Amino acid sequence: MSKVYVEVTAKFDKDGRVEPVQVSWTDGTRYHVDKVVGVCRAASTGGGGIGIRYTCRICGRNAYVFYSENERRWFVEGKDKGRTDWIYTVI
Repeated sequence: MSKVYVEVTAKFDKDGRVEPVQVSWTDGTRYHVDKVVGVCRAASTGGGGIGIRYTCRICGRNAYVFYSENERRWFVEGKDKGRTDWIYTVI
C-alpha cells in the first residue's frame, strides 16, 4: 500500500470539530462522504505516519481518510492494484 495525498472538503462545527464531507481522488473524481462512522488517532499501516483517522461511509463502503496534523494534509491508503478509481483502492 502507499500513502496517496488527496483533496478534501471538510466541515468545521461550532466546537471546532472537523469532518470530511467530500474526497477528490487524484484523477479529479469526487466522492461524497455519506457518513463519518468513527474518528480516532491511529497509525496508517499501509502508508506510514500517524494522524486522525476518519472511518467514512462512501458509496456504500467503509473507507479510511487520514488527516496528518504534522503535515496538515489529507491522505488515503492506496492499494496499487490495477484499478485506479479511489473507492476500489481503499479498504
